Amino acid sequence: MASSAPAVVAPTSFDDLRLGRSAQFVVARLLRFWDSRNIKKQGEFMGITLLFLDQQNSVIHGFIPAARSGHYRPGLRSGSIVKISRFEVARCTNMYKITDNPFVIRFLPQTTIDEVLVNAPIINLQKFMLRKFEHLQALANTNLELPVYVFNVADVVGMIRSVQGSDLKDAAVMTRVVVRFVIEPNVVVYLSLWDEAAATFRGLISSGERAQSVMVVTTVNPKIFGGNLYLNSTPATKFYFDVNIPAITQFTASLGGPVGEAFPCIDTKESIKKKEHVSIRDLNKFISNSDEQTQEAEFICKARVLEVLQQNGWSFVSCTGCSRKLDQSGNSLRCNRCVNANVTGVIKYRVELSVDDGNDNATFVVFDREMLSLIKKDAATLTVEQMNGGGGEQLPQCLGELGGKEFVFQIRVTPFNFTPNHRTFTVCGISDHIEPETFNTKEASIVGGESGETSASAGASVEGEAYDPNPTGGQVKDGNRKRPRE
Repeated sequence: MASSAPAVVAPTSFDDLRLGRSAQFVVARLLRFWDSRNIKKQGEFMGITLLFLDQQNSVIHGFIPAARSGHYRPGLRSGSIVKISRFEVARCTNMYKITDNPFVIRFLPQTTIDEVLVNAPIINLQKFMLRKFEHLQALANTNLELPVYVFNVADVVGMIRSVQGSDLKDAAVMTRVVVRFVIEPNVVVYLSLWDEAAATFRGLISSGERAQSVMVVTTVNPKIFGGNLYLNSTPATKFYFDVNIPAITQFTASLGGPVGEAFPCIDTKESIKKKEHVSIRDLNKFISNSDEQTQEAEFICKARVLEVLQQNGWSFVSCTGCSRKLDQSGNSLRCNRCVNANVTGVIKYRVELSVDDGNDNATFVVFDREMLSLIKKDAATLTVEQMNGGGGEQLPQCLGELGGKEFVFQIRVTPFNFTPNHRTFTVCGISDHIEPETFNTKEASIVGGESGETSASAGASVEGEAYDPNPTGGQVKDGNRKRPRE
C-alpha cells in the first residue's frame, strides 16, 4: 500500500482567525512597527505595536509586551514576509482598535516569528489606512478609539504647501519641522514632524524629493491645537512619494492641476539674523492673530525689568539624564521619565521676569543658559551661597538687582504661546544692547503645550509643575533631541 503524503497545512487568513490560543499560524508582510508608550505615565514603554498585511489584503495589528520586546526586536524588519505561530488572538475593544479587524495578535512567551525566504506568498507591498479630514478631527477630539499608549494613529495623503524648520538641508538634525499639508480642496492641516521623522524628511527634501509635492504619510497622531489640526509624527511615521502608488495617483488626479512645482522651504535658522525689533504690544498682537497661529518666530524686544516674580521660585532640580524636573517622592527626588533609582539632579535656573517697555508689559521666562550668561554664576552655586548666608527662601540679591535694568531680549514665539491662558514668552537670548546676530540660538528653547508641540534644549522647561523639555523621553544633546529607543 502506498503511503499517503503528509497534509499541507495552509496559513490562516486574518479574516478566519479564531479567538484564543490554538495551532493556527499566519503568514503576512510586516508593514511597520513602533514603540508604544503611555503618555499619561511620562512616556512609559508598554511594548511594540506591529502592523501586518496578509495575502487577502487584510490588515491586523499585533502587540509584543515590553517584557518580551528585547527577545523579538532584533528579528523585526519592516517589509519582510513572516510566519507567526503559537500566538493568542484577542478581541479588540474600541479603545484599542487601530485597524478595521476586530482582533489583535498577542505575542506569548512561546510565540515564534520567522522570516519566509523560500516560496513566500505574493503579498502587496503596502496598504494605507487613509483618513479624511472629518475622521482626523474625530480622532483628535476623542480617546475612545485608541489607547493612550498606541496613539490615535492614521495615514494621510496630501500635497505639501510649504515646509518650515531649522537646518532643513541637514539630514542629521532632528529638531521639529512643520509642513503645511493640503489633504482636501481648501483644507490645510499641519504635519508636525519630530526626531527621526524630522531627520528623514529633511533627507528626502534635500535629496530631490522636493520636486514631488504629493506624498503619503503614515501613522500620524491627530491633535487639535490653537484651533488648527496638527498631525504629529510617531516613531512609525514613514513618507512615500512614489507617483505609482494608487493613493498618490488618485489624489493628484483630484487636484485637477499641475502639482510638480517646488514648494517653499523656510529655514528658521537662516532667518534668525533678520529678526525685527518689536514692542511688547507687537508680541501680544502677533499671538492674537489667528492667521499666525502655526508660525514659529523670533523677535528682538527691548524692555526694562520691573521685578523678578517669585510665586514659582527661581530654580528647579533637573534630572541629569533627561533634564526633566525631579518630583518629590517621600524624602527623596524621583525622575518619572527615567524611572531610575540612582537618579541624580542638578539645580537649574527658571526665572520669571515682569518686564515693561513703556507702553505694555509681559512676563518673560529665562532659563539656565541665558541666566548663566547674565549672572555669571550657576544656580547650584547661588543656592549654596543662599543657604550659607542664611538667605533661606528669599530672592538672591543678584536676581533682585535685575529689577530696574534694561535689556534686549530675543524671544522665540511658538504654538504654545497661542493657548488661551498663556501669557508668558520664552527668552532664547539676552544682551544689554541690540546685536541679534551675536545671539547663539542653536540651543534655544522651544516650549510647547499639551498637544505634543514641544521641543527644547537641555536647560529648558515647560511652564508649571512639569519642567519637561523632552516629552518623548529621549536625551537632549547639542540642541537636538536624541532618542535612546530603537
